[in-house]
Amino acid sequence: MTEKKVWRMPHGFLIIGSILVFVTVLTWLIPAGEFERVLDEATGRNIVIPTSFHFVEASPVSPFRMFASILAGLVDAADVIFFTMISYGYMCMLIHVGAFDSGIGTLIRVMGKHDRLLLPILIWIFALMGASFGMYEEAYGFIPVVMGISLALGYDALLGAVVVMGSVGVGFAAAFVNPYTTAIAQGIAELPLFSGLWFRVLCFFVFVTAYTVFCMSYAHKIRKDPSKSFVYGDDFSHLVTTTKEELIQKRMSKKDMISLLIFVGSIVIFVLGSIYKGWYFEEISAVFLISMLFIGIINGLSLSETCSAAVNIYKEIVYACLVIGMARALIIVMREGKIIDSVCYYLANMILGVPKMIAAMGMVIIQNLINFFIPSGSGQAATSMPIMTPIADIIGLNRQIAVVAFQFGDGFSNLFWPTQAAVDCAIAGCSLSKWYKFFAPLFVILLSLQFLLIAFAVFINLGPF
Repeated sequence: MTEKKVWRMPHGFLIIGSILVFVTVLTWLIPAGEFERVLDEATGRNIVIPTSFHFVEASPVSPFRMFASILAGLVDAADVIFFTMISYGYMCMLIHVGAFDSGIGTLIRVMGKHDRLLLPILIWIFALMGASFGMYEEAYGFIPVVMGISLALGYDALLGAVVVMGSVGVGFAAAFVNPYTTAIAQGIAELPLFSGLWFRVLCFFVFVTAYTVFCMSYAHKIRKDPSKSFVYGDDFSHLVTTTKEELIQKRMSKKDMISLLIFVGSIVIFVLGSIYKGWYFEEISAVFLISMLFIGIINGLSLSETCSAAVNIYKEIVYACLVIGMARALIIVMREGKIIDSVCYYLANMILGVPKMIAAMGMVIIQNLINFFIPSGSGQAATSMPIMTPIADIIGLNRQIAVVAFQFGDGFSNLFWPTQAAVDCAIAGCSLSKWYKFFAPLFVILLSLQFLLIAFAVFINLGPF
């Protein structure tokens, strides 16, 4: 008798590759078009002139160029790729030298019966970092650490990954002072900077509360019955090598304490540098590399041994880095096919002439769709807000509402579209199908809340204008 074949989720490369084929076909089907752009002095960005859309000569991407775009994507995403390697390696160095285990053991002992509060606290911390200074890709390095914490507390590795990226994503979408989205979008819409703050703070508390409840409901379920975990049976032994009981017995040495102080200090420097000095990947990577060297030396590793340990850690993240490059290839293909502006133009025209309440909800849907084609928050603001702002004026919606719709659509779909979700999964070592088991119902909940809050904004005529 032949065994019945069980359907399995395709490999991550195949998923991204299939989407790459799809967008390549779109370059042959969607008419090429462009908006004219001008430099906006207020934001320092090149923004579109909303009435300037025009069709241009077709530029379909050939099958050969589609394959070539993969290398182009890897080169184009080099800053994200190497930052991911450095930050991931730095965090994993703590696990390698044993400082992480002793630190978690101490934390569990201190919290005692209240150790279940640790993950909710982390959810709010990461959400605040996404909502305030716009952390997103910078959070990649925290994934292995929080996955290890989740496993040590008796949960699963998936929960640790979503506590990091899900919380950052929710905070990013419900941001109240994010300089990469809120500030740019309001500047383009000619609104007072950070106006409507009270409403966005309300949105932040609503979304993060809902996300916390959802995550902890899953946490309670799998702690009670580990077999209900979506990643039950998967091997994550490289993240935690001992049981919770063994961790509690571990005592922190002076080396461990100094290593953890360096870790905390580097994070403080990274946050302050990002907020006050405008640091990005280069500067933050330098902080992480210096800290990694010091941690290695303090724990008795020679420079050669520190380098060898880093290389072994980097092996774990190569797959994720390749996924990042392949995901960027999608943008390369759509850019060369000149269909990004065309898609934005067609989608924006769909909400003209409809009632204000429906139009506002339509803006949320459209921004979610545009986020597939323009995953960059600042890039999406510079492209879509010059279009959505005059549309809001025409249909009688306040511009502030158009900004809120942009924020919702830009942020939340990052957790769902495979172009971004595949990257998160690759870093976490989790299959995309298991990621969707967790996020699909959550995305429906979050989308419902988006509609309710945007409707409330229309109802109260959120302004100032």
